Amino acid sequence: MKFINKNEPTQVRIQEGVDNSGQGKFRWRCVKTGETIELDEKVGVRYGFTREVTKGKIGNTPVETKQLSVPQKAVQNTPDDLFMKELIAIKGIGKYTAEDIVTWGTKEKLIENIQQNKKLPFRDDISQKLEGKYGKN
Repeated sequence: MKFINKNEPTQVRIQEGVDNSGQGKFRWRCVKTGETIELDEKVGVRYGFTREVTKGKIGNTPVETKQLSVPQKAVQNTPDDLFMKELIAIKGIGKYTAEDIVTWGTKEKLIENIQQNKKLPFRDDISQKLEGKYGKN
């Protein structure tokens, strides 16, 4: 069952399995304020976490459900997001490298540095791929 911590950050003891001697393996996890965690009902109540109640309908009758309401993620079409997708489409550039490039600067800054023959602050193979894609026109 999913719970939300609406109080102060709390350390939760979570069982991971059983070791060779038959004893349980446990680990501690910090659950921050507003964070969601999957726990048994008794454990979640013991730690003081709450289940968020959502509104629903059965036919025309409004009811409360015990499901966790998940906010819809807004569609992001900012220039950085579009530039990131464009970079990931280049073979050999992954998500993390694309994030580094977007953090470094915009597409315009990248094109300007390539046209001015400035050294890019990335690995040589990544720089070559960027120069090939955004090189002089």
